[in-house]
Amino acid sequence: MVLAKLAIWLWGPDAKDRALLSKLDVTLLPYFSLIWFLFGITRASYSSAYISGMKEALGFEGKQYNYMNTAYLVVYAVCQIPGTSLLTILRPKYVFVTANLTWSVLTLITYKMTHAWQVIVLNAIEGGFSAIAYVGAQFILGSWYRKSELGVRAAVFCVFGQLGTMSGGWMQAGLLETLAGKGGLPAWKWIFIIVSVMTIPVALFGWIFIPDLPAHRAAWYLSDEQKEHAATRLGPLRQQSWDTTVFKRVLLSWQFYLLPTLFMLYSLCVQMLQNNVMAYWMASRGYTTVQQNNYPTGIYATAIVGTVFYAVISDKLQSRWEVSVAIGITFIIGSAILVSSPATDAGYFVAFYLLGTTFAPQAVWYSWMADVTSHDFQLRAITTGFMNSFDFAFVSWWPLIFYPATDAPDFRKGYIASLVTGTLTLPFIAIIAYLEKRDTARGIIGRVHADFEESVSPHESVDENTPINVRPKTNV
Repeated sequence: MVLAKLAIWLWGPDAKDRALLSKLDVTLLPYFSLIWFLFGITRASYSSAYISGMKEALGFEGKQYNYMNTAYLVVYAVCQIPGTSLLTILRPKYVFVTANLTWSVLTLITYKMTHAWQVIVLNAIEGGFSAIAYVGAQFILGSWYRKSELGVRAAVFCVFGQLGTMSGGWMQAGLLETLAGKGGLPAWKWIFIIVSVMTIPVALFGWIFIPDLPAHRAAWYLSDEQKEHAATRLGPLRQQSWDTTVFKRVLLSWQFYLLPTLFMLYSLCVQMLQNNVMAYWMASRGYTTVQQNNYPTGIYATAIVGTVFYAVISDKLQSRWEVSVAIGITFIIGSAILVSSPATDAGYFVAFYLLGTTFAPQAVWYSWMADVTSHDFQLRAITTGFMNSFDFAFVSWWPLIFYPATDAPDFRKGYIASLVTGTLTLPFIAIIAYLEKRDTARGIIGRVHADFEESVSPHESVDENTPINVRPKTNV
């Protein structure tokens, strides 16, 4: 009886949904979550290796370390739209596993490099193959889960990324201590070997358990009835083929512009949490080095709480705008506290930890994007990739202007910029909420199907070469 109630609480009252979701939540969701967790550890491995001997061993000079990160970020950003678009053409299992294994191999061979320029080139290539990790996962999750289910799953996925970033430094500190000199290799080389080896079994797990897209009906662990239910329960799409209308549909849509802009404003607002700002402030107040390293991790703790809390509420409401307004108000309150230069340290801690809860848009706003683009396969794929690419186009230079290390510990200019960008999220939230309500009422967005039919039989399986198109019965 208790287990039955727990199953209903986790997966809903419908028996078909429970049977399907229980399998997805132990296959699809863990795969993406673990890959994103390892992504955080992998990126942290370069900074750990750099300060643990790689700099001297490979002769890094001047800004070469910055060039390494820039090369990675540029290619990562550029490849996100092509990556998500590729998922609409090829079976996702092939795309993800190929990308994961290539990314793992590139990380592994880094330990064999002898010059800084080689690591820079490898990072650029790795950026291309890891670009699919975040946006691709968001796209696939949005293909399997309903509006009332997606936010929580996206939150779980994002939380694993926070845990990876949070624990990456601790794990690598342990590796440095226990493996230094083992096998005649310096500690920094062991970091790349271990991180690479950790990724391979997860990629193989993906090969076995990634169910591709619902329309493929390819998951071996789903019964025929469950495959059919998965392919039909979200409803057929209005548009699901690459044709001459794709770019018109995308470029003339409000979703393609408003959601990425909103997400970009969020990213700019929280830059004080991502540029050692709290650590600089703590150093100026006389906190110990240990405290400077430990206390900022509380931001990730509040990020986890906020992400899960807001995602759960938005799923229960089956609406994202209400929690988005709460997040926007939190942007304003937290930034305003910092702008006011609190008289006590407690004020700063409250502001930093409060702002930590606003990492929730990584789950909530990607879920919102999936909600308002669910009617158009290509629009959702391209917008998913563009949201992160557009974000990167700004965050790559924003800290140089508003959070330069030379301003430490007084980042008042940055705090004011965060107050402004945080405030600007509210009108965008209002506009998106209005357009969502308007277009849903008009039947323009959402999977409403009265006048539509599938070009693929509901009982017909498809492969990566079979287009899946939903077309109107009459010309419109």
